Amino acid sequence: MLLAWVRDIVEGVESFVVGMGSTARFAYENWSGKATGAMTLEYPAQKQAMPAAFRGHLFNNVSNCITCKLCAKACPVDCFVIEGERNEENKFRTSRFDIDLTKCIYCGLCTRACPTDCLTMQGGFELDPVNTVNQRGQRFLFTQRPDQLDVRLEGAEVDRLLRVSSLKPGEVGAEDRAFLDRIEDPRGTAIIAKFGVGYYTADEVKQVDARREELKKAKEAQAAAAKAAADKAKAEAAAKAAADALASAPAQEPKP
Repeated sequence: MLLAWVRDIVEGVESFVVGMGSTARFAYENWSGKATGAMTLEYPAQKQAMPAAFRGHLFNNVSNCITCKLCAKACPVDCFVIEGERNEENKFRTSRFDIDLTKCIYCGLCTRACPTDCLTMQGGFELDPVNTVNQRGQRFLFTQRPDQLDVRLEGAEVDRLLRVSSLKPGEVGAEDRAFLDRIEDPRGTAIIAKFGVGYYTADEVKQVDARREELKKAKEAQAAAAKAAADKAKAEAAAKAAADALASAPAQEPKP
């Protein structure tokens, strides 16, 4: 028992000496500016260089998205919310593409399933909800409460949110503050990426639907006119063929 007790003390001292030796070495490297092998960096002044194959945060180039939802099917944690609407040419366009980064596990399966390669994983590991911008220069991260996660932003609201968010706290009016509180909350614990900035507004939806119906009716009328013209030409050709056949038929002599 006594030998075991002494052995435990010796092992503890050896472990303490080894640990403090590593700490002292790394502290000297950081202090001397030779932190080649240091394990601790003074973040954010010092940042770790990430490898080329690093899987960072997701980004979607919405203009190339075809709303196939294969990424949502491949996602094991259901972090995508995708919606599509038809334009005036009756073609689908992506009107909403949200990624809940509180669920994302950065597996990269969605990027492999994307047929247009518009969904990619960025090389960075930092995302600031206030200063982060997408490729279009617009902010796409919003800190929200759980009850705000299902809020759908239309085009005018996105523009207003970007404008209000860029103001200083003292420059935000009462109406804009109420609007901002409805959309996002700095005290919120959830961060969701709003990539779908091309929403149709309610008036635009009515205009697009009306225009699509006009194009549909015009196309149907054109098809009907073409069919009527084809039927008329076919009937005229058949009548002409019958007349030609009758004219070319030999006259029959009367029987005695």
